[in-house]
Amino acid sequence: MIGCAEPVESDLPTGPQIPSIDSDANISIVTWNIENFPQQGARTTARVELIMDSLDADIYCLQEIQDKAALENIVDQLDQYSVIISDETSFMHLAIVYKQDSFLPIFTENIFASDDYNFASRPPLLVTFLYEYGGHEQTLNIIDVHMKCCNDGVERRHQASSMLNEYLSSKMAWGDSNFVIPGDWNDDIYDADNSGQYSFEAFLNDGDNFRFATDSLAATGAARDASYPSYGSFIDNILISRSLFDEEKHSTVATIRLDEVFGDYSSVISDHRPVVWSFKPQ
Repeated sequence: MIGCAEPVESDLPTGPQIPSIDSDANISIVTWNIENFPQQGARTTARVELIMDSLDADIYCLQEIQDKAALENIVDQLDQYSVIISDETSFMHLAIVYKQDSFLPIFTENIFASDDYNFASRPPLLVTFLYEYGGHEQTLNIIDVHMKCCNDGVERRHQASSMLNEYLSSKMAWGDSNFVIPGDWNDDIYDADNSGQYSFEAFLNDGDNFRFATDSLAATGAARDASYPSYGSFIDNILISRSLFDEEKHSTVATIRLDEVFGDYSSVISDHRPVVWSFKPQ
């Protein structure tokens, strides 16, 4: 489905079954803005539960969670998952859903909770996970973000990126590593509309330390790759730190075109498509 988005028939009465993206060898991380979740109540929650269960990703970074209880109810039905939901957002919460048997959260923080203007009152949600691979324990720092859109969005995204870059650089200087920053960045990496304005110079100009794993999708400008299809833009990005550059060389990244599976996707589920990055730890 990631490559050609062909629905797979299922015996389930709820509709088509989405092919799994799970792999024993890889870690799969999905970023997904589920618009005003759940925008159509039970219809939306049933679809989201089916999608998450079928995709079977290791970690979901979600944005625009309006009803925390509705998401918690979904996770309760999915025995393999647990969820951490931000408690500092003023509205539209951030959430990280993860496979509880594979990942152990050891630290959680709402970054910039006391200085969240440039993040539109949605301070990034950091969760540090401990996991085992190849007989060794490793850490994975996930930061879920939802940047400011519209109006003065460019300037606030610019400032937010600078703040986040400074924060990450200080953490890395002290030895922290393996940072993955998925989310709704609310802008293309590149100047897609030729406005001469960029939001993410702090990271684009720091290529020795940071890289967008979604760069190849963002660069195509192809409608089939757009994460925000109504505008044909790619605004749901995944940033990684230098400690994951080697993993990124042999990783895969894709837009999951669920709107080609569900005809009413945009009206029932979301105006954003999920984006997945899958990599093999080293």
